[in-house]
Amino acid sequence: MNVADFIATFRREMADASTPYMWSDEDIAAYLDEAVKEACERARLIEDSTTPAVTTLAVLAGQYSYTLHPSVIDLKRVTYKGKALTLSSVEAEDQNEMTWENRTGAEPLRYIYNGMGTLRLVPIPTQPLTVQLTVYRQPLKTLTADIDTAIPEIPAVFHPRLKAWIYRCAYLKQDADTFDKSKSEEFEAQFERAFGTRLDANMARKRRDRALPVVRSNW
Repeated sequence: MNVADFIATFRREMADASTPYMWSDEDIAAYLDEAVKEACERARLIEDSTTPAVTTLAVLAGQYSYTLHPSVIDLKRVTYKGKALTLSSVEAEDQNEMTWENRTGAEPLRYIYNGMGTLRLVPIPTQPLTVQLTVYRQPLKTLTADIDTAIPEIPAVFHPRLKAWIYRCAYLKQDADTFDKSKSEEFEAQFERAFGTRLDANMARKRRDRALPVVRSNW
């Protein structure tokens, strides 16, 4: 389904096919864009290891901390020369060696990801190099009504399920003819059944901590 398809379906199912519309095309496209992003946030629908701007990280000698592309939701894998780096944490590194923050090496062995868009390499690289990332991310382009041939980046099988969030947003529009909190909540629950719950920052951190392996120094 492209943007035009979503708008046409919305007008048919919401009985909003006659002007003046209760919801503009711009409204519907904005709801669709939000729905796609919300689905990606909850269900990690876009896995990417091939978009250079997102997944290729140029590492400088002596620099250990890097900000990831703003589209990145979560980091799945980090590799250097085809070899996977081990996911670690500040706590795990402290238990292994208290002076780890100053340790340098020719190449990184582990990485720390804080879940907030920052990656730290361990040890600190002493030479320029390139690491490759596998990430879960948001779409790279915003869906708008003026480009109605655009198609959501997520797999097509999920497109019909996006309608629940679109209608959830529609019923939150502050107008006597559109606002219906009860219906909005019904559609949000439907969307949640399709894509799962949204993790808050604390829950996401706990999930990452449970996945951490035991780290042993290789120096």
